[in-house]
Amino acid sequence: MKDMMMEIYNALKANLTIAEKVGSSRIKFYELVEPFDTSKPFIIIDALVPQQTAYFASNKVMSKQFSYQINVESENAVVTKELAKAVEDTMRNNGFGQLNGGLDTYFKETKRYVDARRYRKNTTIHDTNY
Repeated sequence: MKDMMMEIYNALKANLTIAEKVGSSRIKFYELVEPFDTSKPFIIIDALVPQQTAYFASNKVMSKQFSYQINVESENAVVTKELAKAVEDTMRNNGFGQLNGGLDTYFKETKRYVDARRYRKNTTIHDTNY
């Protein structure tokens, strides 16, 4: 059985910009685990909804749909944008399209810039082993 979140994780950590500025140990699933040094850039992969069936034929599931939000956070606005662009490129190269919504802001309480974008993908026909 395959795991789409791990596929995304592996694709992100293989991106040169992300590898250089974040590293695989700073890409997390769902939320940060305490204690975590938030002074360095990090990425969070979060499912928007559970996987869904995209297509049916002859009463069989033919394709799955996955929707994720990927948050990029850092104390530097330029680094946040560079990483968000690297995430966008990686997701597009892996068949995901960007959805409306998300977040692009600075939180003064945490002193971090946040760029959160949403992505969706349907698997190819007969690729349903998730």
